[in-house]
Amino acid sequence: MGLVDHETKIKVPYSLENTFDALKKCVGNIDGFKIDSIDNLMKTVYLKAGVSLFSWGENITVTIKETTDGMSEIQALSTPKTGVMFGGAMDMGKNRKNLNTIMSFLSEELKNYTQITTQNNTTNNITEKIKQLSKLKDEGLITEEEYSTKKQELLSQF
Repeated sequence: MGLVDHETKIKVPYSLENTFDALKKCVGNIDGFKIDSIDNLMKTVYLKAGVSLFSWGENITVTIKETTDGMSEIQALSTPKTGVMFGGAMDMGKNRKNLNTIMSFLSEELKNYTQITTQNNTTNNITEKIKQLSKLKDEGLITEEEYSTKKQELLSQF
């Protein structure tokens, strides 16, 4: 991240796919922004913001990543097109405002999707742990008794 870049990170209780779909839908509706490209594999949208009274324009990268608990982290980075040169350092808060606008539109769009609940995350996490235990048992690294005991411990967390 450069000297004049602005960055924001937000964690939301939505799946990676739903968050990325919402992002792709909402960014096309924001005045003053143009979609430069979309990388479906990396879950990244590249935007360009035009010239304004306070800015020579900016490049904005918004990436969605899945967190360990199954939620999504949205990372947005705004970089002035001119860098520090030609007033890139003096955006009068315009670049930060643009990031906030994107997050606001995304928040509104996410209201159309189902949130991930803590219970679903706990269930998925326990299921994954039981699968790992089963694999350890199958590989002979733990006994059947150890597997059963640990499995019961995990299931009692419901």
